[in-house]
Amino acid sequence: HGAYMTDEKAFNVIHNADGLADLLQQAADQLKAKDIQIAEMKPKALFADAVSTSNSSILIGQLAKILRQNGVNIGQNRLFAWMRKNGYLGTRGSNRNIPTQRSMELGLFKTKETVINHSDGHTTVNITTKVTGKGQQYFINKFLNAPVMEA
Repeated sequence: HGAYMTDEKAFNVIHNADGLADLLQQAADQLKAKDIQIAEMKPKALFADAVSTSNSSILIGQLAKILRQNGVNIGQNRLFAWMRKNGYLGTRGSNRNIPTQRSMELGLFKTKETVINHSDGHTTVNITTKVTGKGQQYFINKFLNAPVMEA
C-alpha cells in the first residue's frame, strides 16, 4: 500500500471530517445556549450576592449600602424618603419612619423597641426599624429591576 489512499479510506476521512464539523457546530450551539442562560440568570446571581444577609434583619442604612454596591445610586436619607413617599414607612409625627401596616403585613420590616431612661427620671421608647430578609429581597429586586429610582 504505497502513498495512495483507497477510495474507501478517502471516503472515511471526508465522512469523518463532516462528522467532526457537525460535532463542532453542536458544541458551539450548546455553548451559545449556555451563554444565553447565564445572561438571563445574571440579575438573580447579582441579587443572591446582595442578600447573603437574608436570615438577619438589617438597618435601612445597611440596605442602602447593599443597593449602592449593586449599582443603585441611593443613600440612607434618600432611601428613607423613597420608602415614606411610596407608603412603606410612616410620614409624620410619632409614626415617622415607622413601618406602615401594609409593609408589616408584607413582612418587610420588624421593629425593635428600646427603653431609654433619662437622667431626670422620665423614660422614652426608641423604635428602630429593621428590614427583614424578606424585605431585603423585596427591595433589592424592586430597585435592581427598576430603570431609574428617584426619591
